[in-house]
Amino acid sequence: MSLDSFVAGLPKAELHVHLEGCLEPAMLLRLATENDVDIGMSTEAEVWAAQDYPDPALSHFLDYHYKCLRVMQKPQDFYDLTYAFIEICRDNNVRHVEIMFGPMAHLERGISFAGQFEAMERARVDAGRDFGVSVLWIMCIDREHTIEEALELLELAEPYRDAIVGLGLASYEKDNPPNKFLAAYQLAKERGYRLTAHCDCDQENSTEHIRQCLDELGVERIDHGLHVLDDPTLTEQVLADGIALTMCATWRPRDPEPRRMRPIKQMLDLGINVSLNTDDPSEFASRHMTHMMTEVLDRSTMTTDDMVALMRNAFDAAWISEEQRSVYLSELAAYART
Repeated sequence: MSLDSFVAGLPKAELHVHLEGCLEPAMLLRLATENDVDIGMSTEAEVWAAQDYPDPALSHFLDYHYKCLRVMQKPQDFYDLTYAFIEICRDNNVRHVEIMFGPMAHLERGISFAGQFEAMERARVDAGRDFGVSVLWIMCIDREHTIEEALELLELAEPYRDAIVGLGLASYEKDNPPNKFLAAYQLAKERGYRLTAHCDCDQENSTEHIRQCLDELGVERIDHGLHVLDDPTLTEQVLADGIALTMCATWRPRDPEPRRMRPIKQMLDLGINVSLNTDDPSEFASRHMTHMMTEVLDRSTMTTDDMVALMRNAFDAAWISEEQRSVYLSELAAYART
């Protein structure tokens, strides 16, 4: 069996992907035209070229990301994006996906929470029926906002509480430590949300931010979490408490190979529950799961056994029922035996 065939057939789960980062170039340009939004790009080639970020810093990527999501203006836009991405999940044999969404950037443009989420949820139901993909929602606080805005977001989401499994923390990390949102996380825990938070790679005070997430916010997962490895105490804590790390091997066209593969392999060998995810697949050259994992196998020291282990970790860390988890793990084990 070729590597391409192996990865294509591998049952997959993804725990770290942002809905707004799944705007494929064709849809991005269509919505820009429909909604009269100037994004400074008019062809797919220009979109791909703009994604070859000259500086990989988080802030440069986020500036591009927020420029693009402005094209989402109508409820139908949120429906179309959600439905299209879940179809892509089916095509990549992603059996279960937990999609992060960031309402704050749309709220500040005057788009109501209900207008966003009700369209997304209708698309989740329709696409689940049509494509057989299990989908859960994780609502993210954008950390450049205030704690008051974060608490208001939780109130806006309350009518839809049963449809949203988790709360996350994303966006610009500089000068926005996790414990800025301690009150929001305490309220979310009281309301039954599962908890995660971004601690992105190569940020200021990374290990301190991870410590805050673990000791103060009480998260169950950390999105990225590369710098757990910088502090033996944090490494031991993550192992002892079974904290999952949703790492991403994303890369730009100019990058020679998938990024961060050595520490991901180290985490795997240490027994940390680390998984492999696409983050923003329509905004990186790494693209969606099958393409990304095939390239990882071809351009790193990772093996097919490692790919199976990474997917097993993802199913283990997913916020699904034990019955559903058992089904997926049985599928994965049966595939691995072949």
